[in-house]
Amino acid sequence: MSNFHQKLSPISLLIILCAAQLLAMAGFANFAVLLNELSKEWALSSTEAGWIGGIYLAGYVVAVPFLVGLTDVVDARRIYLFGLLCGIVGSIGFGLFADGFVSAMVFRFLAGVSLAGTYMPGLQILNDRLAENDRQKALPWYLSAFSLGTAASYYLTGLAGSALPWGDIFLLAGAAQIISLLLVYFSIPAKQPESSVHSDRHPLDFRPVFRNRTAVAYIWGYTGHNYELFAYRAWIVAFLLFAAGASGAAVSRETAAGFAALFSLLGMPASLIGAHISLRRDRRQTISVAMMFSVIAGTILGFVGALPFVVVLLLAGLYSVFIMSDSAALTGGVVAAAREGERGATLATHSVLGFSGGFLGPLAVGLVLDGGAGPESIAGWGGAFIATAAGSVVALLGMRWLLRHQRM
Repeated sequence: MSNFHQKLSPISLLIILCAAQLLAMAGFANFAVLLNELSKEWALSSTEAGWIGGIYLAGYVVAVPFLVGLTDVVDARRIYLFGLLCGIVGSIGFGLFADGFVSAMVFRFLAGVSLAGTYMPGLQILNDRLAENDRQKALPWYLSAFSLGTAASYYLTGLAGSALPWGDIFLLAGAAQIISLLLVYFSIPAKQPESSVHSDRHPLDFRPVFRNRTAVAYIWGYTGHNYELFAYRAWIVAFLLFAAGASGAAVSRETAAGFAALFSLLGMPASLIGAHISLRRDRRQTISVAMMFSVIAGTILGFVGALPFVVVLLLAGLYSVFIMSDSAALTGGVVAAAREGERGATLATHSVLGFSGGFLGPLAVGLVLDGGAGPESIAGWGGAFIATAAGSVVALLGMRWLLRHQRM
């Protein structure tokens, strides 16, 4: 086994981590796809459903400062394995024991802790084991695996939902996470992180990150990006089912989940292309253009729900592409701006604030639906997607202001 570890190439490491992340994210979209069914079974309001959708990101936000911050001094592989254990408990526990709002919140919170222990720590596994040139090449591909994992979770949950009880779907997600744990444990060598710069900074002291104005600017952009992205992903299946009914199209929940998976899959090349352009042109300009197109698509989407379903699908897919076009470019900007010895702390701050936005997004949409015309009307969904697109507006304005006033 040790000889295999010594010969692990950058490409092999990247492939293993991408595969592990796909398996780790098997439970990502379970609740979003099953939202309508579980809302009926448990008599949930839209706000309660939004809370369950958002608590996943709250678990991420609570755990990520510790789990990612510690990767400056602890092998990120150990953090990754811990994250997978949390995911296994979250998925299997939901499948066996969830029976209403409170229990669902508990197990989805644990699932969010799992994401905190795998997504950015996986990036740190790459950072600690690759040279700078290999790191910059691998980073967009690893980050784009998030979209692939999201797509797979949507599609497979929808497919399994047509044949299995909802509890079994969560159990299958737990089984996939067990496979991920075995893959990482047996395939990736242990390695203590090294820093060429001695620092007395405590690994959980994030104050130096906030003095890095360039990093803060991209972190702010990522916060608005995640608010919009996770609001979209939490509610897109429910919206597609509404739009199908409004236009008279015969669309099942499984088909709607398949479309959501396709939209997430489109985010993978969109993210890669955005990162590629940002490396060869001005990064902030590339991100700004993507955000402006995202705002336009988002403010329109909810109001076209009664048009022919193919029109809804085209615009929803386009919106997903625009949302994801700046994803890897934003994280790439943070990694490039991070100072030596502070990369873990910088990525932890990036994740805390970014996924705080991700937690607020689904909840904000639920509140708008409950406080407005409701999820059975065009006006309700129009307001919901305006609230969703607001993420890019806030991100764009804040990011450009911070970059314009950065300390030299």
